[in-house]
Amino acid sequence: MMSGFSNTPGGHCKTLYQSEFKRDNEKRLIAVISTDDVEPLARVRTGVRIARHLAETLHPDLVIVQVADHRGPTTRADLRGQAIGAEIVHAPHPAKTLATTKPWEARYIDALSTEAGYYFGTRVDMRLTELEAVNQQIELVEGCDGDVVDEEPKTASAGGTAEPAGGHDKPAKAPSH
Repeated sequence: MMSGFSNTPGGHCKTLYQSEFKRDNEKRLIAVISTDDVEPLARVRTGVRIARHLAETLHPDLVIVQVADHRGPTTRADLRGQAIGAEIVHAPHPAKTLATTKPWEARYIDALSTEAGYYFGTRVDMRLTELEAVNQQIELVEGCDGDVVDEEPKTASAGGTAEPAGGHDKPAKAPSH
């Protein structure tokens, strides 16, 4: 199953949405990116790269990266269900979060996207050993092609109200490939 990875960085991507929030004193971050990666495992590789970049630069307790196709929907309300081709969950220190006990989790749709950017196929949950191997293969850790997130990150309480995140404006530009 893991035979699709090369040693080159993941494909081109763009951040569509990024938000920070607090849940039970945990700092969590969710990002939705679109990518031109075609193969399912390439989407996972790009998602792992972005999750690792966000963890190293913004220091959340939990990072969730959802990967959509560059031809698919771009509005927040439409970025769910079949619009998501892969989801990566990264807990740099699993003991600091109640969401997971593992440092990495990933699931992807084992299919190519449609011309409209949707995914229909079997969901595959990757094993931790596979994800750790992917993480070790990634040498260049950077964000999406130097993009800047359009929406400022928000900090939300467990009650669901959002406020601007203090001290974490838009992420700095990463070097372009």
